[in-house]
Amino acid sequence: MSEHGPTAIPSRAVDWTETTVEGDSRATLTWTKSPRNRLDRFLFDLFGTSRERTLTLDAVGTTVWRHCDGDHTVAEIAAIVADEHDEERVEPVDETLAHFLMQLEERGLIRFDEGANGQ
Repeated sequence: MSEHGPTAIPSRAVDWTETTVEGDSRATLTWTKSPRNRLDRFLFDLFGTSRERTLTLDAVGTTVWRHCDGDHTVAEIAAIVADEHDEERVEPVDETLAHFLMQLEERGLIRFDEGANGQ
């Protein structure tokens, strides 16, 4: 899948709320972006850029997010996504999920425990 095996357990690392948009449940994530270096800090201050960030996920992303609870493995989340969403939208589910989880991790929105057997 990615650098994290199917037994890895993702956990949310930021606050979130859930709302209903046009009949679909959507998760909105909220976090503060930290400058990566002094130049970032300078540019944030120079342009008055807000460090507060929000991201509203679609229905598939919300399903994944709900299950990044520290209790479900990547493989379990993949099975849930495959069961709950249109196959054309999520296939290949393992690749799609791995890419999405990697994006969330890169932004610091989730973290991983590697599961019982260290994969």
